[in-house]
Amino acid sequence: MSSEDQIGSSRFTFLNTNESKLSQPASKRMRAHITKANFAKRRQRLGKDNIKQKSKGKPTTRSQDIHVSQTTPKTTQALTIINTPSLSDISNLLISNRDIKAFHELQELIFLQGRHGPDSPSEAAWFNLVASEPVLLEASMAVAVRQWSPDELCQLKADNHSSNAVNILTQVITSTQARTDGVLAAILTMALGASLAGDEVAWRVHINGLCRIVQDRGSHGRYAVPSMLIDLVIEDCINSIFGFPRVYHESIIHSLTWWDDARILKIPTICAQVIQLRKIIDSHHHYHFDSPFIAKEIEEPLAILHYEARDLRDDKNSQIDSVGRTIELILYLLWPTHSSAYLTLLAGQLKDAICRYPVKRCVVMDLTSFQLIIGVLAAEEGSDTRRWFIDKISMAVRFMQRRGWERPLDMLETRFLSGIGLMGQIRSLWQELQA
Repeated sequence: MSSEDQIGSSRFTFLNTNESKLSQPASKRMRAHITKANFAKRRQRLGKDNIKQKSKGKPTTRSQDIHVSQTTPKTTQALTIINTPSLSDISNLLISNRDIKAFHELQELIFLQGRHGPDSPSEAAWFNLVASEPVLLEASMAVAVRQWSPDELCQLKADNHSSNAVNILTQVITSTQARTDGVLAAILTMALGASLAGDEVAWRVHINGLCRIVQDRGSHGRYAVPSMLIDLVIEDCINSIFGFPRVYHESIIHSLTWWDDARILKIPTICAQVIQLRKIIDSHHHYHFDSPFIAKEIEEPLAILHYEARDLRDDKNSQIDSVGRTIELILYLLWPTHSSAYLTLLAGQLKDAICRYPVKRCVVMDLTSFQLIIGVLAAEEGSDTRRWFIDKISMAVRFMQRRGWERPLDMLETRFLSGIGLMGQIRSLWQELQA
């Protein structure tokens, strides 16, 4: 090993299998997960060396623009040590986290309304989980600070929070805490951060790790996965249709073989069929297929998908309901067969489903939500429904622009290769929203 690698090795994470309480297969899978994460971290570190050298000068972030730059919560002070904290240290951190100071700081970074109390039992459960679980709090701060501003100081602080999260995760995965709700939520949050940063390698590492822990929970008889986590994954399947999944992957759904709602297990197949249909319709715009081909390859599968999407409607489950109605709207936008008034009515039902979400969405989740984008495109110009969807995205855009992100929607647009059909409408909307 070179001297440079030796110096950088303290940035990496390792799994102590001697004291692990995981089964041998689970330890092996977790070791592979950490090894992949280390390689991803090393590539990121090498790419950021120049930025870190520049950061030694005077920081450019104004003190009033970012709360975290001035007041470090007690948990963060304890976690910014060079060495990985021990399990006993982590137990003490759980107590200090009850101060809630760090969580309030997180709220001010990610919510338009800033610090606020929970509006539902599910939101209260989520707030309590974040506030009491150090690895989840650090992972959440890493994403929040990174998206707060493109300023170099902000990005370095985000790196620090990310390193803290990985260090804590390395400790807890060797204990009985490895399959806790907080660890699951932390890895899901890390996957979100990697997706927003465009780091596909790290994103896949986190998604694979999440699937393995869910499977491991099932093998130990712990079938229950927090509904709030499943809700996020289900909701995000719409983003996957357009090539920008944040926390969704079909393998996560496949890991839920014991889930008691069979409709959830159908979602990967439905999404894959919508993607295939979208590609065929885009090709039709280019080549103008004949009527027999259209009937067989477009209209027939379209009718089946409409039936499958309507089967997802559910007033008692807002996430599944919103997915079903969004897919219906996508199908109508891809191949118009109904009036604009009907699409506006359906978009209004989608709005109602989103308003019933048990946990509020943060600014970045609204900014990158394809459900909101589809709502805008489906609703009639000048309708109250369209204005609601426009306002949700526009407020997120303006929030990001005030923090220095001149064109925040570019993180979505740069991944779009096609500019025809529905994809072209979406790109035009983005240009309008951040003009």
